Amino acid sequence: MASLRSLLLAGLAVTALAVPALPVATLAQVQVASVGGTVPARIISEPEIGKRIAELVEQRNGGAPVEISFHGSGNELEVPANSSGALKVDNFSYDNRSGRFFAVIAVSGGDQLKVSGRAQAVEAIPVLKNRVAANQKIERADIEWMRVPSGRYGAGYIDRIEDLIGLAPRRAMAAGAPIRSADISKPAAIAKNSLVTMVAQGPGMTITTTGRAMETGSVGDVIAVMNVQSKKTVQATVIAANQVQVITAPRVIASN
Repeated sequence: MASLRSLLLAGLAVTALAVPALPVATLAQVQVASVGGTVPARIISEPEIGKRIAELVEQRNGGAPVEISFHGSGNELEVPANSSGALKVDNFSYDNRSGRFFAVIAVSGGDQLKVSGRAQAVEAIPVLKNRVAANQKIERADIEWMRVPSGRYGAGYIDRIEDLIGLAPRRAMAAGAPIRSADISKPAAIAKNSLVTMVAQGPGMTITTTGRAMETGSVGDVIAVMNVQSKKTVQATVIAANQVQVITAPRVIASN
C-alpha cells in the first residue's frame, strides 16, 4: 500500500497537468493588468506641430511662407491612441519683427505642451533635381523648387525657371544647390579647334567650305573661324552644331 505522502504528491502532479498553459501574450497581459496596465498612445511629432504653427504665423504676416525652428528638443506631444480631438494651439503669441513665437499645444484628452521658437520667412528658388554635366542642356524636368530663407540668395542668383531652361552649366553642377547666373550659359554648339562647315551666301549663290573654329561658341555667337584652305580668319555666326554663317563676302572663303 502506498504511503499517505506518496498519494498526496501524486494528486498535486495530476492537478498541475490539468491546468492549461497560457500563451505568452496572455501572460504578458496578465502581468500588465497586475501592475495597473498601460494605455496605448500616439505621438504628435515636431513637424506636425511646426506645420500648425506656420499656418498661424502665415495668417498674421499676409500669407508669406515661413519655416519653423523650435527652441530646445522634445517638442512632441504624447496623447492617448484613441484620442480623436484636433490639435489645438492655445495662448499663441508672435512677434512679426523678430519672428519669435510662443504657444501651448494640446489635444482633447491629452496633456499640454509649451513650445517656443522662431519663424523664418522663406522663398522658393529653382534648383537642379539631379547632377547635370557641363554643357548638358537643362530641361524643365531637371528643375525643382527649393525653399530657402528670404533674401539669402539675391542678385546674381537664378530665381526663375525660365532663366534655366535651354541653358547649360559651364561645369558639372550638383543637385539641390542655388544657381548663379554666371554658372550657366547657352550650350556650346562649336568647340574651340574643331572643324566646322563655313557657309557664305551671295546674290544667287551659296558657297561652303571647311574651317577651324578659333574659339568656342553657342548658337547666335560670333566667333573667329579660319578657312583651312586659304588660312584666312573671318568672323562668323554660329547657326547650328559645327556650322557657321560667314559675315563677310562669299569670295573671302572661296579664295585659296
